[in-house]
Amino acid sequence: MSVSIKNGGNGNVAMVDQSNRLHTFSISRDVEEEATQQQKSYNINSGLLTLTTAGESGVVYFKNGEDDDFIVNAIVVIMGPSTGGSATDTTHIRIYKNITTGTLISGATAVDVNSNRDFGSSSSLSGSLAYKGGEGATITDGSTHIESLVSPGNRVAFNIGEVLRKGNSIGVSLEPNDSNTSMKCMVAIIGHQHVDTSE
Repeated sequence: MSVSIKNGGNGNVAMVDQSNRLHTFSISRDVEEEATQQQKSYNINSGLLTLTTAGESGVVYFKNGEDDDFIVNAIVVIMGPSTGGSATDTTHIRIYKNITTGTLISGATAVDVNSNRDFGSSSSLSGSLAYKGGEGATITDGSTHIESLVSPGNRVAFNIGEVLRKGNSIGVSLEPNDSNTSMKCMVAIIGHQHVDTSE
């Protein structure tokens, strides 16, 4: 008995060649690209900040307030040269997990950029919080999740793939070298909401 696979719309029949291979055509894309196609991908950027001491300063905070999980694909830290420091001095970068207190949060200063990566979309993370800090902004709880040392004047991308459930948060602080008196910086969180790819 023969079986035909037909297109329900126009009645076309699937092709099987002489080697009994079914011919198909497919398009594949990764989950991040699919999220962008579904208007669920975002760029969150502190904007330009200037750190004027060698102390630790909280620079960006994001809390997922949406029902969907938020996947952090990357955190990008960009630092200008440090006045008062040398090219061999390093800045201590800390990425914190589930912070809830500190002036980085209580200051509630919106980040400069909170943008959907689909340029034709007006969808936003309306239930989430995205704040920028600055010189001396504090992070007083949570746990240190990632640490790194990077020389000023450099850019580093942490491709991390972290999952933030509703209510989870992430924060980033920078602690410049011991002799810093002025260092421009900015931090971006690039990520997307969970998309169902099972259909």
